[in-house]
Amino acid sequence: MSAQTQQGQWWRPVLPTLPVSVFPPGWVGFVLRTWISLSLALAAAFWLQIDGPSGAAVTVMILAQPLRGQALSKAFWRLLGTLAGMLASIALVAAFPQERSVFLLGAALWMAFCAFVGVIERNFRSYGTLLAGYTVALVALGSMNRPQDVFDVAFARVSCIGIGIGAVAVVNVVSGAPEAWRGLARGMDRMARRIRSLGRMALRGEGVPDMWETTGLVSEVLSLLTQISYARMEIDRAPLRLAGAQRGIVGMLEVIGCSHELAIARGAGHVSPLLLEHVEKWKDHKISRTSRENIMSVIWRQIRQEDPDFRPTTYDAYFLERASALISNNVHIFTGMNTLLHGAPLRDMELREELGSHTDLISALIAGFRVFIGFVLAALLCVALGQPDDRMGLAQTALTLVLAATAVDTVKFGTGALIGIPAASLVASVMHFFILPHVTDMPALILVFFPLVLISCLALMNAKLGAIAFNFAVFLPVIIGLDNHYSMDPVGFVDRCVFYVMSAALSFIILVLLLPSKPRFQRMELVISSGQDFERQRSGRGELMGPELVGRLYDRLSMLQARSRRIVRTGSSARHVFNRVAGIEGFTMTIARLRYVLVQAEKWPRLAKVAQDARRELFEEKYGNMQDQLTRHAMIFLQLSESGEEDERVRALTCVAGLQAVSEAFLRNHRTLTHYGLTVPRGAA
Repeated sequence: MSAQTQQGQWWRPVLPTLPVSVFPPGWVGFVLRTWISLSLALAAAFWLQIDGPSGAAVTVMILAQPLRGQALSKAFWRLLGTLAGMLASIALVAAFPQERSVFLLGAALWMAFCAFVGVIERNFRSYGTLLAGYTVALVALGSMNRPQDVFDVAFARVSCIGIGIGAVAVVNVVSGAPEAWRGLARGMDRMARRIRSLGRMALRGEGVPDMWETTGLVSEVLSLLTQISYARMEIDRAPLRLAGAQRGIVGMLEVIGCSHELAIARGAGHVSPLLLEHVEKWKDHKISRTSRENIMSVIWRQIRQEDPDFRPTTYDAYFLERASALISNNVHIFTGMNTLLHGAPLRDMELREELGSHTDLISALIAGFRVFIGFVLAALLCVALGQPDDRMGLAQTALTLVLAATAVDTVKFGTGALIGIPAASLVASVMHFFILPHVTDMPALILVFFPLVLISCLALMNAKLGAIAFNFAVFLPVIIGLDNHYSMDPVGFVDRCVFYVMSAALSFIILVLLLPSKPRFQRMELVISSGQDFERQRSGRGELMGPELVGRLYDRLSMLQARSRRIVRTGSSARHVFNRVAGIEGFTMTIARLRYVLVQAEKWPRLAKVAQDARRELFEEKYGNMQDQLTRHAMIFLQLSESGEEDERVRALTCVAGLQAVSEAFLRNHRTLTHYGLTVPRGAA
């Protein structure tokens, strides 16, 4: 057991009945770092007499992350987002100083745009974009009646955020917070062991899990990309070492795909026993820096030495190519991890292209529309209630709406606001009336905040309580209203609490009752996108096989499973729909791989004409029967593999494998393609 784990479990003898989820590993360090950062930020803000020092405390609570790289990355994007939002606020106030309705419309459009971009972006880049949106609500709305004060408001906000960021950065660096890149290395090592085991099962013919279970494994692999973004802020020689991590992740995804195709090829029962025997010898083989083609050459040479008269079938070529790709990518996993840990050069396996991700423009547009309509409705409601000058409740409603833009489940986020903000108001009331009147110095104030930080951090580390904890932790310092000249006016405090609770209610109404995210609609968007990608590949217009395409298709499949899980809880046939779409995604990837190997084959004089004809007839012209065309071209390449140089023969076998893979995928998915209308006239006889 690691020292960190032991530190996180010292309470077991004292509180043996509490579940581990209440006090997860590493909670002590996380709580102490957050509390010290909060104390340092408040002390600096009060000492510098910054207007609204509670903003520094809010920044610390927003940046509260268990890992050093997480905190530093979020701090970096928070600073950039704040600066962008500050400039937008000044521009809006300067452009429409007397036109309140036009000003509010401009603010709504800016926040909607930031929400749109925030959905497209990932990780803390997305957060920085969202922050640029709601900073307008906090700065520009606060200066709506006094436009001459916009510079002072903007400067005060930037100052508070700078103090909070500085406190978090200093504490995380000095205290030796857990490093994100070490967590990335441990996570990659665990995943590599599981995926290599999956590959060995496929080579031995023991079968592999179905697509639903395998996609869960894919989601875990893709989550490592988020850790890469965190590690970038703390690791030396980051470009090289994180390129190694990317290379390892690409290898993992490829091994997963190869394992499924090997299971399919072997399950058909058409693979030669001699080929199976020679491939199985490689399941634990130790090799380094070798390509798929080299492994195919070695296995092919060994088979011909044992049986000079051996003639492979199209199934043999398919199985040999997929097995060689699996073995080669196992090497890539090892090499990538070695580069991450030790900075070893990638050499011939240098990753020239990063993994892609699915860009859901429809969801981004919906998120922007939800923010725009929600803000407009909130503004109209304030006017209807006779509170046209209520900027506080409107600003906090806008903040919640923008932050909810990237939430997969807006219902969960809206519910978190409805619970977390009133809870923060209740705790703030207790502090305002019963505790703060007796606090006379900074040490006492810091001690008062410790139990609140403890509760907030423990809740933030719990996925089920994350939305509630975020709203509670972020809004509590603002509702308390700490200032250089703290006012004990009960009427002003109660009004402030009422406005914040009203903002929570408005956010709940908009996010949960009026404009909630619907998993069935989200799934439909992904299904449509999957069909469009398939049609592009079928017509020869899609991109060729590579990390960009692999990452995007697997990312979309992972998102589809997440949406399907939400639907499964309602007892629907979501898993059946998922399996259909997963088949289409696999077919798309298979076509992209075939187009890639045909393009590569065109570089060989003996293969060029056949490869060009195959690519034109299969993907550029109308044809009569797809199966007949695939079989005909596969047999031509199979004949070409009987003569010529060894590299050329291997390239021909690779083309045979690609054609057979597409043929198998077509047979497996024909009914699904017909169901979704994806086999229409272009290829009909």
